[in-house]
Amino acid sequence: MRAGGAVGWCPQLGASDDPGRAVTFGRAVVTAKLSNQAVLLHRSRRQERHDQVDAAILGLIRSIDTVAGATSRDEIMGAEGAAARAYFAALGALLPAPLRFATRSRRPPLDVINSALSFGYTLLLGEAVTALTAAGLDPAIGLLHTPADRRPSLALDLIEEFRPYVVDQVVLHLARTGRLGLEHGSEETDRAGVLLNREGRAVLIDAYEQRMATVTRSALPGFTGSIRRHLHRQAQRLAAWVERDVPWDGLEWR
Repeated sequence: MRAGGAVGWCPQLGASDDPGRAVTFGRAVVTAKLSNQAVLLHRSRRQERHDQVDAAILGLIRSIDTVAGATSRDEIMGAEGAAARAYFAALGALLPAPLRFATRSRRPPLDVINSALSFGYTLLLGEAVTALTAAGLDPAIGLLHTPADRRPSLALDLIEEFRPYVVDQVVLHLARTGRLGLEHGSEETDRAGVLLNREGRAVLIDAYEQRMATVTRSALPGFTGSIRRHLHRQAQRLAAWVERDVPWDGLEWR
């Protein structure tokens, strides 16, 4: 699977069009994402928020069981979506009072934290596109996220398991340490929503870069490196799975 020739794309197209392979991959990706979300909530619990957070963690665990029995992309995405609502409500509850939110908002983000999450995911998505291209995969041909015009669907697949471990943790830490606040948001005059201002983006980029440079050794047996290297390694492992059916699984941090 190398760029530059139609023949090279066949294995990836075949995997994308094969419901069985797509579901196998989707289960692994979403299971890892849900597990990493549960770990983040557990590590970030506060005494006064235990009940809500604990309930969200139990919901994530139940969703993992649901995903394990899923037989289609739609079932997997449905379980992930249901878990996401409780997860983001719990994540919002862990924020300082002025920054708390009850639900994830995207287009447009309605507060500073949602804006920071969206901006962070965009940074991560760009890196995933680069990693997949370097591994010889087409970032647009997704397995879990179905291909769509102008959308890097496979890159969206790849970042799922990294979202909570990288972006969510960074944004939560910045908010709880006072480095990200209401002053970092600016309301759009031509449409509803809140965007990070220049200072807010700088704060987030700096913390994101530090996070991606963090060295870890707990996610892949026998592999030690920065989180950025793990992202590239997962892209390489995914290419091997697509081309040669080498076993692939998601990264779960403890």
